[in-house]
Amino acid sequence: MPKDAVSVHYLPTLPLTIDRRRAEFADRAFEDRFARHCLPERNAQLKVSLLFSAGFYVLFGLTDIATLGPTATAWAMVALRLVVALAALGAWAAISRHPDSVQVSLRSTCAVLGIGVGVFPVLCWYQPEAMAWNLMSHALILMAIYVIFPNRFIYALAIGIGSSVVFAAMLLVQGGLKLDDLVALVLMLILGNALGYIAARRFHLAQREQFRSTMLLQELADRDPLTGCLNRRVFQSGMLDAELARTRRYGTALSVILCDIDHFKRINDTHGHAAGDEVLSEFAGLLRSMAREGIDSVIRYGGEEFLLVLPQTELAGAQVLAERIRHAFAEAATMTANGSLVSTTASFGVASVPARHPSPPATFEALIAAADEQLYAVKRGGRNGVRGTVITAMPVLARAV
Repeated sequence: MPKDAVSVHYLPTLPLTIDRRRAEFADRAFEDRFARHCLPERNAQLKVSLLFSAGFYVLFGLTDIATLGPTATAWAMVALRLVVALAALGAWAAISRHPDSVQVSLRSTCAVLGIGVGVFPVLCWYQPEAMAWNLMSHALILMAIYVIFPNRFIYALAIGIGSSVVFAAMLLVQGGLKLDDLVALVLMLILGNALGYIAARRFHLAQREQFRSTMLLQELADRDPLTGCLNRRVFQSGMLDAELARTRRYGTALSVILCDIDHFKRINDTHGHAAGDEVLSEFAGLLRSMAREGIDSVIRYGGEEFLLVLPQTELAGAQVLAERIRHAFAEAATMTANGSLVSTTASFGVASVPARHPSPPATFEALIAAADEQLYAVKRGGRNGVRGTVITAMPVLARAV
């Protein structure tokens, strides 16, 4: 096995790059992970914004009546405001019914903002003498689009610029603007969008940089620095129990492989602990290279023990994988820093919950215990082998295969 197959010190490989133009993570899956992480706080903020904006959008109908009097036009404008308020309340209800859906949250935000900025030019059309107040109102709407309503940055940018173009077009079609008014209008719209762009982009980038730092620290805490494998904190995090729960829910197979490097103490005693660390690193690199990325988990279970968690894998497939790893490791040799070649073998115990099992084990520890029994059966039989079992209806019992 080549020495550079795995680094001696693990470096996180999370897709942490941020696309600063879109103010999002470059990796779509990691961006989705960020969105799901922020969803509870985002929805709480969004629901408050929806209720607040619905109330004030309707209250500003008093200005329509004050300007136009209790005319049919004024009441029609109030009715349009009520439409926007009802849209906001409908979005609030949709988010409340689907609190775990990122798409519902985004679509609700865009729908309410779209309806709001679509109604606003109609309201302004019938109050041409209040152009200064309308321009100020539009500036407040831009603030809401960019800052108050949580949204994807590119969506906020599109809605903000689009609403400004529609508002400017309405005033131009309406006529009556002098050159100085036209210049001031264009500058104010550019300024409002520029400030909104700067504020929203800074906020989105800051959120993602904070999340990136948190994920990086969590990754470092969850990983063994020598081998790059997950450490035993995954048991405390509940990740493995969650995997078993998915197996119970969907009736899929689940297998684990518990592997142990043979005569590891002899390597440390003969070649030194540094050489032992290099053998561990090489073995871990082999495990990680043969596991399915993003599906299987490789965990450093103990000093020279490793655990592979294989979702949607029956016993036969897990045994084939264990045999491939066993053969590859037995054929390899580790070149140590002092120039010595170190060769050894490994033993493997496999336990599996078959698909559509009527009574899967209640805890992940029961599955590991079954694999541990198989591992020590291999050790007692001379090491450098693979032995597997299928979990029976009683989690603590096993049937040797």
